[in-house]
Amino acid sequence: MTAQTAASALQSLDEKEYKRRIRAWAMYDWANSAFATTILAAVLPAYYSSVAGATLPSAAVATQYWSITLSISVFIVAILSPILGTISDIMRGKKKFLSIFVAIGVIGTGLLVLVDTGDWLMASIFFIVGRIGFGAANVFYDALLPHVAKEEDQDRVSTQ
Repeated sequence: MTAQTAASALQSLDEKEYKRRIRAWAMYDWANSAFATTILAAVLPAYYSSVAGATLPSAAVATQYWSITLSISVFIVAILSPILGTISDIMRGKKKFLSIFVAIGVIGTGLLVLVDTGDWLMASIFFIVGRIGFGAANVFYDALLPHVAKEEDQDRVSTQ
């Protein structure tokens, strides 16, 4: 569906359905913030250094390995994002791709429960898989905006 077709489809929605779509958009964003705040920022960096990296020579080495892991994940997402953005622009099925990458992110993140003392490599691999899922899902989430909000509402909706 092109942006023009999406815009005309949005015009035909009743107000209740239109608001429901916008709420769903905002709730997804709220829900995926848990990954960013918990896994990326708060819990996993400390857990990685103190538990997963506990058998490494020092806390500094564990922190270095975490930094390398994070850098690898960001690099992969940076390479994939323009490709996935092009796919989202030319192919149908944005919600399907969103669901696939959410599942990849959930699986990678869920597998982190298996990480125990000294499992820094396992933690790195599971985190990278989860981070790729999170980053790629956001590409398709962002591509859905013209299908969720009318053009005149997109700025407001995208900041909710």
